[in-house]
Amino acid sequence: MSKCRVRTFSVEETRRVGEIIGSSVPEGTIILLSGDLGCGKTTLVRGIAKALGIPEDEISSPSFNIVHEYDSLVHIDLYRLDSIEALEDLGFEEILLDRRIKVIEWPQMAADYFKESGLPIIKISCSFCKDDEREFEIVDTVGKICQKLENKFRSGGFYVKDS
Repeated sequence: MSKCRVRTFSVEETRRVGEIIGSSVPEGTIILLSGDLGCGKTTLVRGIAKALGIPEDEISSPSFNIVHEYDSLVHIDLYRLDSIEALEDLGFEEILLDRRIKVIEWPQMAADYFKESGLPIIKISCSFCKDDEREFEIVDTVGKICQKLENKFRSGGFYVKDS
């Protein structure tokens, strides 16, 4: 397991960090995205989508539909989910095994699904949010992706904070 932190200072930078993440993670990766309301989670997803060839304007917060599926991405928002049974009704286990990249906002509801799953999981949390400034902590359970991300963040001119 490895960790890295990156700080952004605008919506555009947050989107570009998402692009770097989207172009760096292997297919099938599960990205667990947490943070307060308004901290830039959907903006980050738009960048991930752009890296995967999905037009950014197709990405919206799926808070009311819960699951949005695209050719190379599944975007899930569990904020309004009220029970584990509702996850099962969604076919959540099958979605997790899909080869597309999965981005799951508000993953706390489904925490038991990720324990000892053996799946490549990246946990991204917005640990600081003020005005347009954001700090994202990335925890890579596989242990190989954070170093790659740090190198790309630095070469892209982003502020990378020692973890």
